[in-house]
Amino acid sequence: MKQEKEHFHVFEKKIEDEKVIHYDVCVLGGGPAGLTSALYSARYGLHTALITKNIGGMANLAEKIENYPGFEGTGYELMQKFFKQAKNSGTEFLSSEVGNLYRDKTGFVIELKNGKVVHSKTIIIALGTEKRKLNIKGEDKFLGKGVSYCATCDAPLFKNKIVAVIGGRNSAAKATLLLSRIAKKIYLIYRRESLRCDKIEELKIRDNKKIALVLNAIPLVIKGKENVTGIEIMKEGEGKKQIKLDGVFVEIGSIPVSGITKKLGIRTDKKDYIIVDNEMKTNVKGIFAAGDIVKSKLKQVVVSAAQGAIAARSAYEFVDRK
Repeated sequence: MKQEKEHFHVFEKKIEDEKVIHYDVCVLGGGPAGLTSALYSARYGLHTALITKNIGGMANLAEKIENYPGFEGTGYELMQKFFKQAKNSGTEFLSSEVGNLYRDKTGFVIELKNGKVVHSKTIIIALGTEKRKLNIKGEDKFLGKGVSYCATCDAPLFKNKIVAVIGGRNSAAKATLLLSRIAKKIYLIYRRESLRCDKIEELKIRDNKKIALVLNAIPLVIKGKENVTGIEIMKEGEGKKQIKLDGVFVEIGSIPVSGITKKLGIRTDKKDYIIVDNEMKTNVKGIFAAGDIVKSKLKQVVVSAAQGAIAARSAYEFVDRK
């Protein structure tokens, strides 16, 4: 208890010294869930701040969105629409990353990496996910020299070249189809015996003569000198194989950006996704979560947006009761 009192005292003094702005709601993360949370929170009349250095998040990387009702276009275009609406609603945008997050007597203290400190009655965590790595030899060495985690960003660099895409779900399928319009040949390498993407994407891949499926295969080493020159894989029933190529696109899923929340005792599952109830409440009073960072079966922009709206409503009810 003594440490807890000292902890409160330190932050009360810091808040007074630095003249921190107080908010009703602070949204952490600028993707679909975060932007929707901010939009709804501000429309409820709450003093709302959104903290992020990346408006749009991972959704920006979608080369084409066809399953968001009423919209067809790039992920960046859709996220700019989200951003404009949130801004017009009165949301204040703080361009920074979160350094530390603490609880005090009246809410939460957020230390930003730009040196500022803010205080909020409630928090909505919408930090999303980040790309999962292969963790094999050569991956880090050739990052930016043939290894990429963003086909939308880097596909034009591989015009008429040979590349590999690692993965078998929707992100890998979309990256492969995008690259097929630019690269000379694409090897789609997946560890299972069949792809796990949407059927419509699989049919497009199988009908494309530029794409070679390499199933039941595990990447072992990314090879090269100054740039990527090939990849070594372990093919089931055939042993090790070498494939000459110019680039490797890693599309094996994502992991939640939930490290900053652990010190507050927020419950997560074994994969570090935040556990919430139907109202997007975490086990910590005053903290809500939405989007790809929460435990849910379907990771889509439309789902993140819906969860963001629910989280904002729950935050409003929490503040209103106070």
